[in-house]
Amino acid sequence: MLKMAILGFLRDFPLHGYDLKNRVASLAGHVRPVADGTLYPTIKKLEDAQCLTRRTAPGSVAAPRHMLEITQTGTDQLRRWLRDPEQGFITDDNKWYVMLAFLHHLENPREQALVLARRREFLDQPAQLFFDENGVPIPPELLESPFRKGLMQIHRSTNLTEIDWLDRQIGELNRRAGFSASRRTLAEP
Repeated sequence: MLKMAILGFLRDFPLHGYDLKNRVASLAGHVRPVADGTLYPTIKKLEDAQCLTRRTAPGSVAAPRHMLEITQTGTDQLRRWLRDPEQGFITDDNKWYVMLAFLHHLENPREQALVLARRREFLDQPAQLFFDENGVPIPPELLESPFRKGLMQIHRSTNLTEIDWLDRQIGELNRRAGFSASRRTLAEP
């Protein structure tokens, strides 16, 4: 998730490490804070893999700053991750938000629609959040806790809103790509 966020933000424009850290923290840091001990080694790994470079730029006040820029190798890697994301980027909400933040860098509308269709397919599966002592899922209507019932209601509401958005966006992307959006299976041409 961190590598995708780094390359995604750098694909927007070059950034200083501190600025990059703030942007990553704004996107995903509320869930998983971004520590210097995580960010800078990841930047170094991406640099070693020739996905980004550093250049010196004049500082705004005093010392020169090291600006980070994505390379063509980095752009290609970002597009591979976006085109064929690991399942966790489809099923984990926090990773999904990072994916959505940079999906516009995958410029082919058909490829974008296919990624969204994977998320749509995942959301069609019934949510199983609570289980009895035997591991059997408890239907939402049988939950006794008003807080768990509330959680399920919020979850359902959020999913329905996302499904509505996904259906509209997939249809629009498929239309732009020259595919019919009238089929039930949204991912098929």
